[in-house]
Amino acid sequence: MINHFLHKWQQPLGDPIEYEEIKRYDDGRRRYDKTIREKGGIEYYLVSKKFIKQWKYYVDYYEEMGDQQKEARKKPDKMNSDLQCNEKVFKYIPEDHVYNSSIRYLENEWDYEYILKEVFDIFKEKYSSIEPQKRIGFYSENEKKKVVYPNLARFTLIYQSLRDNKFYSVKAQVDHHSEIKAWLDLLKATFQDEFKQKQISNIRIWLPRHQHLKVDLLTEQIEQTMLVDGDVLQENLMVFQLQANRDNCLILDFESNQWQFNKMDQQQQIENDIELLFNRASKGCGKYVCDFAQCKLNNGFLEQDFSQDDIKGICQQLVENEEVNWESLCYPVQSINDKLSPFQTSEFQIDLHEATLRISFQLEIFGASFVENYYNKAGIYQIDPQNAEVDTNLIIETQKRFIKYKGDFSLIINNLFSQREKNLEQLTNLYQLRALYLILQFRRFLESIIDEKSQIILKIIRRLNKPQKQQLSRWFTNLSKAEFEGTTKVVKKLINSEILRQQHTPLMPFLEIEDTQKMVGLFELFQILKISNKMNTRLQSSDFVIDLITKLYKQDADKEEFSQFRYYAAKQWRNYSFTFCLYAWSIPIEFKSKLLSLDCKVKQHDSMSHSVKYHFTGQAPYLNLSIERNNIIESAIKQLQITHIPLKNPLKVQFIGEQGVDEGGPKREFFRLMMEKLISPDYGMFIPKNNGTVYWFNPQSFEIPIYYSLIGKLLGLALYNQVLLDVRFPTVLFKKLQNEKVTEEDLKELDMEIYTGFQYLREQTDSNLIQSLALNFNASYVVWGEAYFDDLKPNGFQINVTKDNREEYIELYTDWYLNKLVKNQFDLLHSGFKSVVDGDGIKLFSGEELQALIIGLPHFDLKDLELVTKYDGFDDKSEYIRYFWSCIHSLSIEMQKRFLFFCTGTDRIPVGGLKSIKFVIQKHGEDTEQLPSAHTCFNVLLLPLYKKKETLKDKLMISLDNAEGFGLM
Repeated sequence: MINHFLHKWQQPLGDPIEYEEIKRYDDGRRRYDKTIREKGGIEYYLVSKKFIKQWKYYVDYYEEMGDQQKEARKKPDKMNSDLQCNEKVFKYIPEDHVYNSSIRYLENEWDYEYILKEVFDIFKEKYSSIEPQKRIGFYSENEKKKVVYPNLARFTLIYQSLRDNKFYSVKAQVDHHSEIKAWLDLLKATFQDEFKQKQISNIRIWLPRHQHLKVDLLTEQIEQTMLVDGDVLQENLMVFQLQANRDNCLILDFESNQWQFNKMDQQQQIENDIELLFNRASKGCGKYVCDFAQCKLNNGFLEQDFSQDDIKGICQQLVENEEVNWESLCYPVQSINDKLSPFQTSEFQIDLHEATLRISFQLEIFGASFVENYYNKAGIYQIDPQNAEVDTNLIIETQKRFIKYKGDFSLIINNLFSQREKNLEQLTNLYQLRALYLILQFRRFLESIIDEKSQIILKIIRRLNKPQKQQLSRWFTNLSKAEFEGTTKVVKKLINSEILRQQHTPLMPFLEIEDTQKMVGLFELFQILKISNKMNTRLQSSDFVIDLITKLYKQDADKEEFSQFRYYAAKQWRNYSFTFCLYAWSIPIEFKSKLLSLDCKVKQHDSMSHSVKYHFTGQAPYLNLSIERNNIIESAIKQLQITHIPLKNPLKVQFIGEQGVDEGGPKREFFRLMMEKLISPDYGMFIPKNNGTVYWFNPQSFEIPIYYSLIGKLLGLALYNQVLLDVRFPTVLFKKLQNEKVTEEDLKELDMEIYTGFQYLREQTDSNLIQSLALNFNASYVVWGEAYFDDLKPNGFQINVTKDNREEYIELYTDWYLNKLVKNQFDLLHSGFKSVVDGDGIKLFSGEELQALIIGLPHFDLKDLELVTKYDGFDDKSEYIRYFWSCIHSLSIEMQKRFLFFCTGTDRIPVGGLKSIKFVIQKHGEDTEQLPSAHTCFNVLLLPLYKKKETLKDKLMISLDNAEGFGLM
C-alpha cells in the first residue's frame, strides 16, 4: 500500500514546530471524526482543500520530501483565499459576522474540509485567513451522524423601509442549522441600526405560499394590498426545514406601532391566483417558447375560439383543483431582446455576424435557430428528439463571417448562458438544450468555445441531468463520420492538454477547484460523444482511450490513481481530488489491469490481516490446494467449497505425489486441466455453438449445480492470480458477468443462423411473405439431437409474427436465448465468480475487457515477443539467435502457440500483448544432445548451443511435439 493509506506518524527528525502542527491536525481530525457521530450540535470551520493540500506539502505531511525540496517549498496561500467571491450580499452588524461572508458556491464535498476550532486557530495564527467560515453541524437521526451544510442558505429579503415606506430587496445568508429566532435577532439589530430613529419593537418573517415567484411580482402584490399571501415562520423552526431553493423570496415585517402586513385570507388567495393565471392564459408572456403549460402560447384556448369568460372559468377550475405548477410560471418580456425571432436565413444581404449576436440574448430563440428546411415547417418550430435538424450550411456560412471577430463567440456564450450559470440554474427545455448543441456545432471555433477562460460551456454540461446528456448523445448520432471525428478529436486534444498541464503543475495535480471542475466537464462531454458512438458507431472504442492518463502522476501513477479511486469509492473526501476511474472506458486496459492487480493485493492484504498465522509469524497465508491429478475435479471441489476458505489469497497448487514448488507452472497446469475437463462433452455442461467456435451453457444440463459454481470460481481465481485460461467462452458471457445489457448483436457470436434470420425478417416489406414464414411467439432449441420448445409470451404458440409485432418478437427471442433459457446455469456460475471477485476494481472493465483479462487477446504475433526478449549467454545479434527466430517465425500458427505454451505454460496472449511478457533465452550447454527445455514459472527458455543449425531446428521440434505440463529443472 502507498503512504497515503499506511501513513502513521512516528517521532520526527525534522522541525519540531511543524511536527506539532501535524500532531494537532491529526488529533483534531480524530476528534472531528468522533464528534460527527455524537448527538447534539457543534460549530465547525470550513477550510478549502487547496489550503489543506498546500499545508500538507509545506510541512511534508507524508514524509516524502528530500532536503532540496524542503528548502524550495513556500508557505500556503492565505486560508480560503481561493474561495473568495466578489458577489455582494446583505451586510449584517457586526461586520465580521460569519453570515456576511460571501464565498463561491461549493458544489462538491471534495472541495473543502471541516476542522475544529483548535485546528483553525493554529492555521490562522501561522498562515492567516479571510473571514472564518463557521458552519453548524446537527445530528440527524436519519443519517446517524451530524449533517453540515457547506453553503449558507441564501434568500432574497423583501421589506418596506421604515424611513421612506418604499419597498426594497436584498440578498441575505444564514446557516441552514440556524434557528429562525436567532436569525430574527440579527436582522432586528441590523435594521434598527439602518432606520436609526424608527424604533423596531419586533420583527417577523413571512414565507410566501408560492415560494418561487419573482421579487417584482411579489412586491407588486404586497404594495397593492399590504397583505401577504403566505404564513409567518415559527421562531423555533430551523432554516433547513424551509426546504427553500437558493434566492427564494422571504418577506420581512417590522412592528413599530403595529405590524406592516396582514395575512391574505383564502378567498383573496384564490382570486389572486385566478387573476394571475388568467393574465398569462389570455395575454401570454410574449416569448417564442414557454415552459408554463397555461401560457397563451401553449394552452390553445384561442385556437378553439374560447371566449374570455370561458378562459377565466377554466383558470378558476385549475386553481381550485390545484392543478397549476406555479414553479414554472412565466413572466412578461422585459426588453426588446425577449421579442426576437429565430434566425433561419442565409441570404447574403443579412449580416450573419450581427444577427447571430442579436439572437444570443434569448436562449430559446437561439435554440430554435439554424434549422434545416425551416420554411417547410408550419407554426412554432417543434424540436425533434431524434434529429436536431441543424442547417450545416448556415453554420458554415456564419462561421466564415466570424473569422474577423473570433472574440465575439465568447460574447455569444456569455449572452446565452452566463446568467444561468451564475444562478446555478439547469437547462429546462429542448430549446435551451438545442442551443447548447448548436454552439458545439461551430467546429471551426470549438476548441476556443470549450476552452474559454470562464468555462461557462463546461459548467453547463456538468450540470446536465442524465436524460439531457442522453438527448445530446442522440443528436450527435446525426453527424457524419468526418464531423463526429472532428468534434471528438477536439475534445480529446483538450483533455490531453489539460493532463499535460496538470502533470507540470509545480505542487500537485488538481490543486485548484477549477482544475477538477474543468476535467470533469471535459470528460462529461467526451462521455456524451462516447455514448453517441455506441448508438451509431463511427469510431473505434480505442479512439476514446486517453493514453496520457498513465502519465499524469510523475511517480507510481497506478498507485496514485488507485488511491484516488479508493477514496472516491469509500467517500473519503478528505483525501480525494479526481479519479479517471469515473470514466473507466477512457483508461488504457493495461493500466486498468494494474489497478485491478492493486485491488487484488489490497483484498489479499485485508484477508491476510485476519489470518492468525499472519499475526503470529508475519508469513503471508496462501490459498493452498493439494490436487490429485487423476481425480482433479473432485479434489478441487472438496477444497474450494470449504466455508471461510480465503479465496482472495494468492493461489498455490501442489499435485499430490509430484515434486516441485509452485512458482506459476503447476498453477497454470491446474487451470488448464480443470477447464479442459469441465468444458468437455463428458460433463455436458456446455455445448458447442457456431460450428464449434465457442461454448455456451447447456440449458438441459443435469450436472449438479456445484460444477457451474466451480467454473465461476475458477474464472475469478484465474483473474486474481493472473493466469490466462484456454476456454472458448463468447463475449456475451463476460458482458453478463459485468451486468451489461445484452443485445441482438450478441447473437452473432453464438448463433449466426438465428441472427441472419432476424435480419431477413426485419428487411421484409411484404406482409404476406412474413406470414408465409409461419413464425409464432414460440422458440425451439436442440440439445444432442433432441428438440425443446418454449413460449416467448403467454400462449405464444398461438400468436403469429406479423410486420407490426416482429420487433417485439426479435426482442423477446433475444432475451429468451441469452438470458431466460440459461438463467439457472448462469446464476450459479455468476455466484461462484462473485465469491472470488468483488469490490470496485472489477467495475472498471467492460465485458469485452474482462474477456481479454481472463482468456487473453486474439492477436498473435511472436515478433512482439522477439522484440522484448532478453538473453543470458547469447548475443542477440548473433547468427545463431537470428536463425532460431527465423525457425520460430516459419512455424504454423498452431506450432507457434505450442512454442509459447512450452516456454510459458500458456498459449494465451495477456493484456498488453506479448511485448508485456518478461521472456529470457538462457544458454544451456554447448555441443550437447539434450533437448531445449524451459522454466515455465519464470518464462525462461533453456537453449543449448548446438554445432549445427539443423540440429537446433530438429531438437526444437522434438521438444514442441512432446510439450505437455511444465518443466522443472
